[in-house]
Amino acid sequence: MIENKLRFDALVIGAGAGGVSAAARLTQAGYRTLLVESLERVGGRASTREVDGFLLNSGALAIERDGAVAELYKDLELKLDMWIPEPQTSLLWGRRVFDVDPGKGLTGTARTLVPYLLKFIGSVAPAFRPKKGQSTTEWVNRFTRSKRIHNLVDNVCGAFFAGSGEDVLAEVFLFCLTQGTSFKSIGYTVGGTIEVWKGLSNWIESQGGEVWLNSPVKRLIFGLDGLVTGAEIEHEGQAISVSVDVVVSNVGPLNTVRIAGAENFPVGYAESVEKATDGAAIITIHFASPKPLVQWPGLALIGKSRRLTYAGNFSAPEQKRILRPGEWYLYCGASTPRPARGDFDLEKEKQLLIADLKDYFPGFDESMIVAIDVTAHEWPAQRAITGYDLPIETPVANLWNVGDGVKEFGDAGTAACTRTANRAVKQVIENFPIKVRQGPVSVPSHS
Repeated sequence: MIENKLRFDALVIGAGAGGVSAAARLTQAGYRTLLVESLERVGGRASTREVDGFLLNSGALAIERDGAVAELYKDLELKLDMWIPEPQTSLLWGRRVFDVDPGKGLTGTARTLVPYLLKFIGSVAPAFRPKKGQSTTEWVNRFTRSKRIHNLVDNVCGAFFAGSGEDVLAEVFLFCLTQGTSFKSIGYTVGGTIEVWKGLSNWIESQGGEVWLNSPVKRLIFGLDGLVTGAEIEHEGQAISVSVDVVVSNVGPLNTVRIAGAENFPVGYAESVEKATDGAAIITIHFASPKPLVQWPGLALIGKSRRLTYAGNFSAPEQKRILRPGEWYLYCGASTPRPARGDFDLEKEKQLLIADLKDYFPGFDESMIVAIDVTAHEWPAQRAITGYDLPIETPVANLWNVGDGVKEFGDAGTAACTRTANRAVKQVIENFPIKVRQGPVSVPSHS
């Protein structure tokens, strides 16, 4: 039974990075927007939760300080409270630690110069460029068979794309290194990554929009013209019917089809989306110690490992990530399983990751494992490895996808999801400008 009927200009399904960003941009453009999320918190796979007195990120560890998220905050005149480690990024190679911040030392200088060098070589030597459809592993094999080099390349692919060199197209790898976002400045959001999305969600509500948590969308409603006209949502124990002009979905292209119903798309579209959906996995171990285990302060890329791809240090008091009484130091380490897509031996992969953590964090055996997150399958680290994304548009003229299944070529990370939102909202504004409202709008009360 439908208990209420409400009217919004725009409905955004899913409060992950792409969804919150889209809702904020729509609100900024004057659309009265409803943002709904099936979980109890915003952020999706770039959120934060408390476990045993520690604030753990569920996905993204850091945020680009000069990327699309920061630009959105600036446009909305909001302040993004971040802590900047020094150095921001380290490279761990066995017991050696290298500062790879741009321009800092030999490795930092190399990080600055290598993208320009690769771009120059590609422009003057076409044979250097990878063949279309060639994997990064295949491309690197043309120059070296060194296991150490391939290990490093695999870990770079894992850190940026949640895949190994065999999963990532060489064109994407090279584009990201030379023209993409792989060398942006980063920082940690004080209180965890969720604070980024909470700040935007609060702003949406302050401007007259609505944010409903624990509110799954059961189905979309279509008119005779084939456009979406509304949705049925479970909210506060009620089944609510909402009327809308446009819908932006941040639940992945496949889930968008499921919510909308395959019958509302052209024949074969649902099957093509299902075939193209091939999410990648990441395993993350969060652990805490009563004594410091490492000296590097921020994010670390691993150069040599069995599986460990990158690690994070969240111990600095400025990050406000430790609520547990006493002196504690908080860390995490993440790996890309083999294969990154499809089924893998979870227990084997966890043991390989733990073995690496013992190598890179002396004293790990005496630490406390707080949580082990496996983002895979229906809840993947990436709904599509970059290069295999679907378009943001759907065959339904007023329905768009945003998020990590529809990224642009060579794009990756949380900021990439925000960029998909920017593109979708631009199309919304161009194709479905705000209608002149007649009379007051019904607003639900929240106690």
